[in-house]
Amino acid sequence: MSSPLDRMIDKVLDARRGMSIGCPDLHQPMPTTAPDLFSNDCLSVTTSPRARDAFLKRVTHMLFVFGSGGSRLLTGNQDTHTDFFGGLGCIASTAALFNSGYDANLAFWSTIPQKGDAVVFDEFVHASTRDGMAASPLKSLGALYAFKHNSVPSFRERVQQVLEAYPNIANGQGMLFVAVETLYSMEGDYAPLLQLLDAVDELIPKGCAHVMVDEAHTSSLFGPDGRGLLWALGLQGRGWGMSGGNSGDLDLTSCLEVSRTVLYSRPLLYTTSLPHAHICGLNTVFDYLASPDSTALRNRLRKVCNYFEHILETAPRHVPPNLLSLLHREIPADYPSKVFSPIFPLIKFLRPLGYAVTAIPYPTVPRGKEQIRVVLHAGNTEEELDEFVTRLLQWVTMMEADEERRQDAREEDAHPPERAKL
Repeated sequence: MSSPLDRMIDKVLDARRGMSIGCPDLHQPMPTTAPDLFSNDCLSVTTSPRARDAFLKRVTHMLFVFGSGGSRLLTGNQDTHTDFFGGLGCIASTAALFNSGYDANLAFWSTIPQKGDAVVFDEFVHASTRDGMAASPLKSLGALYAFKHNSVPSFRERVQQVLEAYPNIANGQGMLFVAVETLYSMEGDYAPLLQLLDAVDELIPKGCAHVMVDEAHTSSLFGPDGRGLLWALGLQGRGWGMSGGNSGDLDLTSCLEVSRTVLYSRPLLYTTSLPHAHICGLNTVFDYLASPDSTALRNRLRKVCNYFEHILETAPRHVPPNLLSLLHREIPADYPSKVFSPIFPLIKFLRPLGYAVTAIPYPTVPRGKEQIRVVLHAGNTEEELDEFVTRLLQWVTMMEADEERRQDAREEDAHPPERAKL
């Protein structure tokens, strides 16, 4: 006999199915027979024999491999962890290490902004940023202001509203925080960072604005040794970044903010630190990103992206947009020509074609924007991309044929043939 809890869960799941929202079975592994066009491993590091060998060589010389010792604020801040920060001097003077990008955003946004401050954020920032802001004192004070995605005029309008509502910020007694991402994973487009930062410099008193840039999808792909898009654009001194690698995430910010985050953020207080083996993996990844191999992979990935975008623009020209279409993406005009997007969102769900594809449903994206997301990798070949597009077009042909059969059936029902008279 089912319990009230079971019945409630069944009701919720049935409602999701009724709205065509998937209920994935995490006990079933993703298929791996087709080429990888969906994971976040853009530089194909996880399949690199050199990276694997470097990790195994490094881990065999470690005194501790398993476990972490506890919370970072208790017994989990050991030599393995402190030595890791010593290797980050070329990237940032101070940093906080979190177990995931979600934890990093949650920790920063829930602890740093205080009463008298305000936040202006892109409407499409990640859920972790939204959850962090919701846990901050600013939520109940109504000090969170969303601006239209990648719209500089909307951003400027929101900043003006903040300055009117919070004159202490205009007087240099409060902080305006800005939350944006470099590359938005569901849209595949870039933030106009230079224009946003110019607006901040123009409108906000010096030292009273703090721009946090989530580099989850651009760290390792751009800048010297893959340090990120802020470095590639020469903005590393004007905005603070969050970047990940392996299973951890770095919050690159000021020393005082790191101290406050460490002392007050629940994701650090109540979570064991990353295991020693994970830190070993992070060190291996950072070394690999600074190697000639990684530079070659970044160049290769740019070529793969350009090729795939070309065939996507030419092959499905006559495909009805209700079956298959590309979301409009933009790269700001003031970005270098070498900046590319490895994320190509597609509108329809093509799981039966044998690829490890999953739907991106509501509430991850707005209603009506459900999609699948293709992520290109340095290890992908032109032949794999050609085959994938061919499969897409085959699926479109199948869907069109199904629609024709349904239309014929509807017409037949509307005009049934007359029976012969005896």
